[in-house]
Amino acid sequence: MLPSINVFGLEIPTYGIIIFIGICIGGIIAIQYFSKFNNVKKEDVLYAILYAVIGLGIGAKLLYILTNIPFIIENSATLGFWNIIGQMFRGGFVFYGGLIGGILGVLIYAKQFKISFKSLLLTLIPIVPLIHGIGRIGCLCAGCCYGMPYDGFGAITFDHSPVAPNGVPLFPMQIVETICNLIIFIILLITYKKFLGTYKTVGLYLILYSIVRFTLEFFRGDLIRGIYFSVSTSQWISVALLIIGIAIFVYEHRKKLG
Repeated sequence: MLPSINVFGLEIPTYGIIIFIGICIGGIIAIQYFSKFNNVKKEDVLYAILYAVIGLGIGAKLLYILTNIPFIIENSATLGFWNIIGQMFRGGFVFYGGLIGGILGVLIYAKQFKISFKSLLLTLIPIVPLIHGIGRIGCLCAGCCYGMPYDGFGAITFDHSPVAPNGVPLFPMQIVETICNLIIFIILLITYKKFLGTYKTVGLYLILYSIVRFTLEFFRGDLIRGIYFSVSTSQWISVALLIIGIAIFVYEHRKKLG
């Protein structure tokens, strides 16, 4: 695809550019639309997003390294420990780590400036699947998060990817996840006013995405992601977040009943 763009002789990763575009689009929607439902100042939404982005980067990279601990241990003797660690920092990210890190970033901002964490979270959570969906287009350009070998409808073959196997038809994982995330965003947008003032939007997002992610993991081709008892780290996290999402719905429903 297009792993990088040459700008005046400087190679800029396409993935980073698209992620930046996604954050800008999502941020504008949160600032101009969702903030008004939660009585949050627009500048606070902007700064909270900046904190979330920092937490996202740290969390996504940290979980990526943690899921690769078996690989690090197995190959440190032959490739060199610090060489592998360097590869990890140059390598990819894990979304769930970014999600957790991003939420912690918002929490830190809310605590630091004494702003309602709930209001900030409810303002920002609907744009998460939108940004994530756009980000997966960046994954498509880079070839990361690729699918399993597959020669059916929509199969993708990379020619110059530094990550995915080149010349092999693959399941269009990045495109499918982009579509799923955009559908989740539309659902959250439609139900947002109905769930206003409650954590149900958070619960609905966790339920929908955890089901999507758990299912799509079976079609992933990049297997160095931590596999435990035949399922990936992300699938274990999906199960945990599904339970949390359902618990949020049950709690909010009981609270409404009094």
